[in-house]
Amino acid sequence: MGRSFYDPAWLPAGTLLKERYEICDVLDQIGDRIIYEGKDKILGRDVVIQEFYPVELVYRFGENLRIDAYKGRTEKLCIRRERFCKEAKVLERFKKLDGLVTPIDFFEANNTVYIIMKQLGEIITLKEFQKTVGSTEQFEVLKFLQCLLPVMNGIAALHRAGIIHCGIKPDRIIILNDSTMKLLLDTGTLRKFSIKDTSLSVIFDQHYAPLEVYSTKGELGPWTDIYALCATIYYYLSGDNPVEVIERISGKKLKNLSEYNTSVFPELENVILKGMSVDIKDRYQSMEEFCEALYGVANEIRDFN
Repeated sequence: MGRSFYDPAWLPAGTLLKERYEICDVLDQIGDRIIYEGKDKILGRDVVIQEFYPVELVYRFGENLRIDAYKGRTEKLCIRRERFCKEAKVLERFKKLDGLVTPIDFFEANNTVYIIMKQLGEIITLKEFQKTVGSTEQFEVLKFLQCLLPVMNGIAALHRAGIIHCGIKPDRIIILNDSTMKLLLDTGTLRKFSIKDTSLSVIFDQHYAPLEVYSTKGELGPWTDIYALCATIYYYLSGDNPVEVIERISGKKLKNLSEYNTSVFPELENVILKGMSVDIKDRYQSMEEFCEALYGVANEIRDFN
């Protein structure tokens, strides 16, 4: 990576975890985790290793692999680690879905938790890809929606399990070399939704966040992800971040997609803008309802052409 420094908290290259996964290099340190490039010594394939390491709560001393809590932080560490582990177990349940990037293994060791992900090779985010595309013809719009279908199915599966992503945006959708699209999952944003538990306390991107996430009493549900997904589609088709919902309720208008892209049919635009309605009750209430509307219009456009 060409780093100019080395953090002693990082596991050194050559470290072997679970007698199987070898640390090769540090890729990044984000939020409550350190991300390593690794190798599965049994299957001989490249992997990505995430280590739970909330830097404000823990330290690692010398060559010891174990992490320990700072004085007075043990209880908080236990709570955070337990939650991280539970969410890793949840993610593993969806590993057979093509549209989601999920763990292939996870385990507890060294007083922490490790998540093992498949190395996906050369990828590009939807945000990066859009910048290379520019104005999209109608055929390309339909092709994009078709490529996005596995992601839609993955989100629907999360919702059926009572889970919302809470972090959908253009740089969370990746495109592989074969044009396959996948949604990145993050244990830091996933939330269960129910009548009794509707709070959200995560950092979110204001351009892709609906109104309900701004309040700890906001009513979260499938409609929350639908807003973010439609805002993401809006970005791809327009090349511009949508107006933040807070600005919209203050009177700033969300531009029609046709103002950016004349190849977007009005019927398709109507579906996307409905999914981005400020009021929850005006949005689609489930992914199944949204997909039926979106792909129903897309099929009509394809048949018409």
